[in-house]
Amino acid sequence: MTLPHSDGRLACGREVQGVLDQVADGRADERDPHQQGCPHCRAALAEYDRLWAPVRDLAAERVEAPDSILEAALEKIRQAVEHTDWGLVPSAEGLVRISARVVVATARQSAQEVPGVRVALSRHLGGPGVAAGATGASTAVEITLAAGYGTDLVALGERVRRTVAARIRELTDLEPADVTVVIDDVLPPR
Repeated sequence: MTLPHSDGRLACGREVQGVLDQVADGRADERDPHQQGCPHCRAALAEYDRLWAPVRDLAAERVEAPDSILEAALEKIRQAVEHTDWGLVPSAEGLVRISARVVVATARQSAQEVPGVRVALSRHLGGPGVAAGATGASTAVEITLAAGYGTDLVALGERVRRTVAARIRELTDLEPADVTVVIDDVLPPR
């Protein structure tokens, strides 16, 4: 069975090898304009950086890393590369794959439950509304919403961010490495 995006590219079309090189070079936080706006790249950068952390930690100690540790880290990265738009959650019976679409639905529903949110837009991945990328155990989400007039918008954004992140963790076991809230409109009182 061929998995989606198993051609060495993320769902957005960005080459996985370039993202891996960026992380291995210690530049995971140096995002180009595309990566700043792309939830697929942000999720992949967060996941590969998390998976590369043991190698980085060992390198900082200036000791020779045993082949088994390096191989284990590389194997986890290889697995994440094979599933560039799926969250992977290990269980006792095997891996559970969670589509980025599930993260979108979870984020949209969670955002709509926050007092002050009038509409949390939903569109397919890549468009405005709610977009998400998932790679390995990490996900990145962007939510566009309309608020009720008179709502403290900064506080609303923080409440939405916390609520969505907590709900994604609770329902999917994925780690929301990045939750971006865009308040696009203010609607009059009902």
